[in-house]
Amino acid sequence: MALLHDIQSALLDEKVGVGSTLLKLRFLASKLGSDVLEEWVKHEADGYPKGAEVPDYRTTGVVYTGTFVDIARQLNNVPIPKHLIRKHGGDHWVDFKIRDSLSVIDAMISRSEKGETYGIDCGNLILLLQGKVYDGMSCIAINSSIDIGAFVRVQQTVRSKVLDLTLELEKNVPAAAEIMVGQSAEAITPEDKAQVTHLMQQVFYGDVTNISSTGSSAQITLNVAKGSTDDLISALTGKGIPKKEAEELAAIAAAEQPEGVDEPFGKKGAKWLADKAKKGAMEIWGIGKEVGTQVVKEALMQYYGLK
Repeated sequence: MALLHDIQSALLDEKVGVGSTLLKLRFLASKLGSDVLEEWVKHEADGYPKGAEVPDYRTTGVVYTGTFVDIARQLNNVPIPKHLIRKHGGDHWVDFKIRDSLSVIDAMISRSEKGETYGIDCGNLILLLQGKVYDGMSCIAINSSIDIGAFVRVQQTVRSKVLDLTLELEKNVPAAAEIMVGQSAEAITPEDKAQVTHLMQQVFYGDVTNISSTGSSAQITLNVAKGSTDDLISALTGKGIPKKEAEELAAIAAAEQPEGVDEPFGKKGAKWLADKAKKGAMEIWGIGKEVGTQVVKEALMQYYGLK
């Protein structure tokens, strides 16, 4: 059976964990030459490390109850308003990021059927809320609860997205359906790789602005006045780079000078571009690494007055 069809079969079987199926998708992504898809699969299969951006479907709320005492009374399991937790503890206590791997999530869902419940360590939160919930009463314990539905949502969202992607691959990249473990298949062309990235973008991230290019010699037309950060940001966003990243690069450009007349990148600017390329950010934005590099280089050349 073709690997693509094997993945589809596993996704349609509720008894098969999504975590184990992702290992097959990771192998397929490698054969397809899609670094962007492979990185997403790696995060879902291995978990999102601290500092990595977590998709919206992995964010959930947490319910808190506390025990409060004073010299005359004790209040047990009293609900703690979320706005107080957000005010004194921060957003991350209320909008919890689920970073666990899909295999762990699969196991948590299975154990929940036996009555197991889930929460997070609230030791530090006790200190942050001390004396700020009830006047004159000390907080001696806080319990948290995360609805198992949040983990089910992650599992089913990933299952659905992967199934959608495999169906699109089957229709639009015929070579993907020829890949089997241990057997040679039709070579994946550069056009196929570009199509895989495009389909992955559509299924996982939605529509973005695209730039048409015929290769490394494509003409990039920008209009950036020397030293104008506003022009720089406008030019970058106009070519599909998100505003947050454009502002980030503009701040770097304003704080340093280029390495030379033919090299518009300073050390921090070069590192910024290398980091984005390594993470596949430009492919996710729908630009492509080659064209994205051209856009950034041309914009900085004009910003520094090098042309």
